[in-house]
Amino acid sequence: MKQLLLLALLVTASLSLNAQTKKSKVTITREINAAGKSEDNLTIKFVGPSKQPVKSHVKMDVNGEIIFPEMDEKGVYTDHLEPGTYKLNFSVPYWYDATIEKLKCGKNENITITVTFSAKDI
Repeated sequence: MKQLLLLALLVTASLSLNAQTKKSKVTITREINAAGKSEDNLTIKFVGPSKQPVKSHVKMDVNGEIIFPEMDEKGVYTDHLEPGTYKLNFSVPYWYDATIEKLKCGKNENITITVTFSAKDI
């Protein structure tokens, strides 16, 4: 009986610790480009754990293709996405990764992504 109680306590403590893990956060907004121009339709803003812009050391994996984006002083990267479905992963050393499992990009759609990284405990 004591072993069963101990097991239940350990499982509860384990689940509780998992629930407290800080993860990086991604928010996505979309708008229709009424003009229909084929300009840059993807904007990604990178924010660090201290809420400051991330200007370097970001690695992006877009459907298996590795990209090291060049951000401006505000931590913003722009690019063009063809219509389709994409899996994106964003990583920075010592911070938790952020992943978008399925990002659908439609024709004439502008997508803005904000990636807010959380620091790993060292």
